[in-house]
Amino acid sequence: MAIEIEARGLSLVYSIRGAKNGRNDKNGKVSGTLTALENVNLAVREGEFLSLVGPSGCGKSTFLYILAGLIKKTSGSILIGGKEVNGPALDRGIIMQAYALFPWRTVQKNVEFGLEVKKVPRAERAGIARGYIELVGLGEFSDRYPFELSGGMKQRIAIARALAYNPDVLLMDEPFAAVDEQTRGALHEELLRIWEETQKTIIFVTHSIDEAIFLSDRVAVMTPGPGTVRKIVDIKLARPRASEIRTSAEFAKYRREIWQLLQNRTDRTEAVVTETCILESEPQEAVI
Repeated sequence: MAIEIEARGLSLVYSIRGAKNGRNDKNGKVSGTLTALENVNLAVREGEFLSLVGPSGCGKSTFLYILAGLIKKTSGSILIGGKEVNGPALDRGIIMQAYALFPWRTVQKNVEFGLEVKKVPRAERAGIARGYIELVGLGEFSDRYPFELSGGMKQRIAIARALAYNPDVLLMDEPFAAVDEQTRGALHEELLRIWEETQKTIIFVTHSIDEAIFLSDRVAVMTPGPGTVRKIVDIKLARPRASEIRTSAEFAKYRREIWQLLQNRTDRTEAVVTETCILESEPQEAVI
């Protein structure tokens, strides 16, 4: 498969105030820097489902927001389809923990929003939106408002809205963290069904090892900040996947491997790991 996303030498350094080891600025306040990501070299294949896992503060969400164009990198480059990311664009859809639905809009009108931005004619966008509302299984709720929906239903509408304007890449930042375990399991299966139908490239940020294994083709395990990739685990579980696979010995093997990776801090010389994440016929580099 072709490479969809490439990050080369990607770094992000924040300026902060109140740093213990900082210096006094011209106003007499102590300032310093915080490195969130450092020299990240990554690649994502077209149509791949990849998850990022790691401890809080390791930079996994930061990487997602740089890719979304919501945060500017300090150095390096990040490309989608060979084009540099310089800001938000409709080739990317982002879904966050907060459902971010407009409370004054119906389900139908929420899903139409991105199509309005693209200036799709009213009748056409209404039909497209209805199709995606049906895709997430909420066709009978198209005239409801967000306050009339459960948390799981709201998240499905957020997915429908992101899909409706047909982005090349879906970026998902812990989208199911706020729902109960039973609902989360149902949403996992729903997301996989939609992904298999649409063949979108998905980058999924999570703290849950089980969630990452169940959903992904590969799982990128990140070290504590400054963010770097310690290892990428290739998940060779058969698809389509059902919840029963979580009790299998193979699933337990992946869980143990990722858990052990998260328990041991990577040496700083391992900023880029190559041995388990080399694309066929591509130069050696860290790949996610």
